[in-house]
Amino acid sequence: MMDTSPLLRPVRRILVAAVLAAVAATGLVSANTTAASASTSAVAAALPAMSTDSYEQQVQYWINVRRNQHGLGRLTLASCTDDVAENWGSYLASTGKFEHQSMTTILNRCNAYYAGETLGRGAISPKLLVYLWMHSPAHREVLLSPHARRIGIGAYPDRLGEWVVAADFMKL
Repeated sequence: MMDTSPLLRPVRRILVAAVLAAVAATGLVSANTTAASASTSAVAAALPAMSTDSYEQQVQYWINVRRNQHGLGRLTLASCTDDVAENWGSYLASTGKFEHQSMTTILNRCNAYYAGETLGRGAISPKLLVYLWMHSPAHREVLLSPHARRIGIGAYPDRLGEWVVAADFMKL
């Protein structure tokens, strides 16, 4: 895409960066892959303020809407996976870093057989975040994995006031 429209730049950045996020069907991911990133003050100004809990609940809701549209079961919140996602999302938001954590964290800590992760950053709504993930092959693979049964989401505003989101998926 060569469009330089300010409203399309965040979408382009998310989709380009998303191609770099590699997720194998087995659920193993590289600890240093890059994920979706977007920012624009125009979009931020248009977004209503919401709590981190509300943002996370809406991300989970929209992921489940998409899974349902593809004949897949709902993902339910798992405390272990949620703790991992909350810790990672908070870490990314507070440090300004943006990289995947090792999935062995979830596999070992949560005694899981499958683990996957999607990351997002930007002044975007939960619905738009999930929409963009669905239009990125690597992120779509994680969201629509038939192996995933549980989810944990950590969403925090960073120093610029943009959302940083870690969504972790697992199967016990």
